[in-house]
Amino acid sequence: MSESLLSFSEVLLFGRELSDLKLKQRSVRLAEEVADNYNFDTKFTKIDGVAVREDDRVLVQVGDAANEKSGIYKVVKTADAKFKFDKRKKVSHDSFVYIRRGRQFKNTYWQQTANRHKEQLFIEQDDRRRGRGVNNFIGDQFGGDARLARIYGFAYDGTYYEMPEPTIFLVHGHGESATGGNLPYGFKLDSAGSDTTQQTARAPMNPSVSGVAAADYQIASDIRVWNYDQADYTLRMDIAAGQIEEVLLDVYFEYDAPMMAGAKVSGAKVSGAKVSGAKVSGAKVSGAKVSGAKVSGAKARGE
Repeated sequence: MSESLLSFSEVLLFGRELSDLKLKQRSVRLAEEVADNYNFDTKFTKIDGVAVREDDRVLVQVGDAANEKSGIYKVVKTADAKFKFDKRKKVSHDSFVYIRRGRQFKNTYWQQTANRHKEQLFIEQDDRRRGRGVNNFIGDQFGGDARLARIYGFAYDGTYYEMPEPTIFLVHGHGESATGGNLPYGFKLDSAGSDTTQQTARAPMNPSVSGVAAADYQIASDIRVWNYDQADYTLRMDIAAGQIEEVLLDVYFEYDAPMMAGAKVSGAKVSGAKVSGAKVSGAKVSGAKVSGAKVSGAKARGE
């Protein structure tokens, strides 16, 4: 990755992929539709216009109905340097499979609609409801390489910023090691006796990867970097853990809420509300409008 005139708009996210919270999805490299009488001993070198590779996973739909041959196959290499299908795997009912490559089926979703254990029927379709316009930016991010990562900090415009607390972001791909593959901390001598120590966790690597020229912080092992433009779309999730009183009741009813302390509601409108035996003291409501409300046993002072 080299620097360019647009480097100032890059945002580098530093974090680790989540192991206990993952996007439930299955993806394969290619898809193929074949006839009912297809011979699975047939050898090939391409599928859907793309050269296949050993161990590729391919979704194969045989014919137009549910059967015991359709499924996800592994591509194995034959003695004459060609390939064939092997080791069929089944997909659970209603599950979606995302296709990453191909001339015709690239970036398509297929749903397994056969509600039987052995038989499979894959139908190409979109896995989500789309809006009328082109603004489907968030939904389009959930491709085959989408994953969730806990982000600890980010680099922008030559400076590294640490997050107040780790936050979960939607990222793509495995990212790139922020520590040069966890290089050792101790020094190392080459055959000529020269010090070849590379402490990338202390002195950041290439600025095109780290986003900074120098730093006074340390990066832990296994931290990875995901590169984005500031105009890219993503998904951010802030997670709170604690007692229900703290993470739910306090947030909504303002009992010294840790995340929403001192919240104020202005211009609220409530229609047809019914409140029985309610008591409110010291509450402040600005510009509120209540229509058709019924209050029983409430006592108001100073009106």
